[in-house]
Amino acid sequence: MRNLLKNIRFGINSTIGKNIISLYLLQISYYVLPLITVPYLVRVLGPEKFGLVAFGQSLITFFVLFVNYGFDLTATREISVKRNSNEEVSLLSCSVWSAKALLCGIGFCALFLMIMIVPKMNQNSHLLLILFGIAVGNMLFPNWLFLGLERMKAISVINLSMRTVTTAGVFVIVRSPDDYLLYAGLLSFQWVVAGIAGIVFAIVRLKIRIKVPKAHDISSILVVGWTLFLSNVAQSIYNSGNSFILGMLTNYTIVGYYSAAEKITLSLMGMFRPIALAVYPRFSKLASTSRNTVLFWGRRLLYVMGSLGLAASVGLFLAAPLIVRIVLGDDYEPSVMILRILAILPLLFALSDVLSIQLMLPFGKDKTYTLIRVAAGPIHILFALIFIPMWQGSGMSVAYVITEVFIIASTFLFLWHWRLTPFHYSISEKLYKEPASSN
Repeated sequence: MRNLLKNIRFGINSTIGKNIISLYLLQISYYVLPLITVPYLVRVLGPEKFGLVAFGQSLITFFVLFVNYGFDLTATREISVKRNSNEEVSLLSCSVWSAKALLCGIGFCALFLMIMIVPKMNQNSHLLLILFGIAVGNMLFPNWLFLGLERMKAISVINLSMRTVTTAGVFVIVRSPDDYLLYAGLLSFQWVVAGIAGIVFAIVRLKIRIKVPKAHDISSILVVGWTLFLSNVAQSIYNSGNSFILGMLTNYTIVGYYSAAEKITLSLMGMFRPIALAVYPRFSKLASTSRNTVLFWGRRLLYVMGSLGLAASVGLFLAAPLIVRIVLGDDYEPSVMILRILAILPLLFALSDVLSIQLMLPFGKDKTYTLIRVAAGPIHILFALIFIPMWQGSGMSVAYVITEVFIIASTFLFLWHWRLTPFHYSISEKLYKEPASSN
């Protein structure tokens, strides 16, 4: 027992341990605090208006991913290597900010064009324009910088503070279905202010110097991030675009049923991501020196994440009726079946984080990572078009699960081919050749 406590204390005091704790605080701001407002919002806004805002958020998520462009992985990886040179980190940071500003401008023009062309978007133009502030905030906030320098505490403090303010604002300002635009404004406000605070912290505390990057600097980081950008766009179709797809094929009330269940599921799934993000820079660094060490720790992480994911999935499936009744209310009875179908996702996401983020990306398999997710996009849309007309919100859930099963199965098969699964760890590293660098 004494040794166990000693190991726990050592883990908590280590850099990775502190980063994991900080990122869990961040996940509280991302998922737990919004979940506190869900029981209030679903009752005050009603299924239709709650679904309408979810529809708008789902669309704006595509623009957020466009603006982020995969920098949370590519820029994080590069900064983790260059962290000892303030000159290089400053230039890279300003190049990333410039690239994101360019992408944000392009995204806004695209949104304006969509509003002019698509009737369903034109009817809700005010909502979509207000929610675009979320994309602006993501353009400003240097999440990739804090992750690369392993300064996760800064991310947590800034976001937790802003989302606490937003949570309080929901209960004060949002009082009826007609206040859905005020709710959208609060969502954008928290991101924009958090983005500004993140830039100030980077300049004042991290000593990031403002530099004017050359066109070559901006284009080079866009080229490096291109494959992961394609992956993120494809991934957004089945991870973030479900409410948008459902809204285009059905009505906002059905979107409300689905979105409420999805938010509950995401709140559990999000509790595993901090571990993956905290150890990703360390795995990336180890992969350049010791394949076997990465596989050794990858196997341990797979067992831990798999166990946590399985417990979450089983608990969510069994407690679905009770959760819906308490959190959402009697008006959301259709959400029970949706929630039970989505209950398998925490397990799938936990395993996928280890195989993809901790093994595939650190070993430079970006192209394959992207290929799998690009292929998953059309598969997801195909199954959505098949199942939504038959089962509506439940059909969207089935399509989501099938897509995630395809992703994790494909990832494992590729890793097995390269002998890079956690099960290929050997005490004698000489038993295996180093994996080829090609994808």
